[in-house]
Amino acid sequence: MVSGIGIAGVITVATRMNFAVQHLMAAARFSRAVKAVEAAHAGEQFGDFWDEILHNSVACVFACVASLEGYANELFDDRANVFPGYANDLLDKLWETFEQKPILEKFQFALLLKGKPELDRGAQPFQCASAMIDLRNALTHFKPEWTNEAVRHRKLSQRLNGMFVPSAFLSDELVFPRRWATHGCTKWSIESVRSFAEQFELNAGLPSKYTRPEWNQKLSP
Repeated sequence: MVSGIGIAGVITVATRMNFAVQHLMAAARFSRAVKAVEAAHAGEQFGDFWDEILHNSVACVFACVASLEGYANELFDDRANVFPGYANDLLDKLWETFEQKPILEKFQFALLLKGKPELDRGAQPFQCASAMIDLRNALTHFKPEWTNEAVRHRKLSQRLNGMFVPSAFLSDELVFPRRWATHGCTKWSIESVRSFAEQFELNAGLPSKYTRPEWNQKLSP
């Protein structure tokens, strides 16, 4: 009589959630909400509806910057595949340092590792992405200023001038802290993320992060 011994095997399936695209989809949703409120109140004087514009605009900018940071982190989480030819221990040590660097510097470092030219810091799309991050930072660490004594607000307003058309519901002299909240800004923010990503990907020789036909509507601002 032959007896068999059964061996039970356990298969573990691991999944990973990436948020770069999801954050930008969220930003586009907030941007469309701003557009809808502005359209519903076109031609009206400033009113309570502006709070909804502000809240969705803030959420959009935050999500845009989160998307860029998520993208950078996803690059380095896949570092063995994205940066072949380097020892894993070396990449791990380098990332320990660069993980704390400003968002756009992470992309520049990625290009350095790939032996590709860095993005031009003084040109577009780097400047738009940088200005958008400055806006996010000013909102996150907001410091109030009297309009007749504005220093930081005036400096950021000058940085944002010409990037988009300020809100028609306000007549403030400065773009920041209020007139930036408009669909023009939210649309510009999303386009800035995508333009920056496309230029980075072109330099790096990497596939597009944000381009898939099924995402077109969800990423529309």
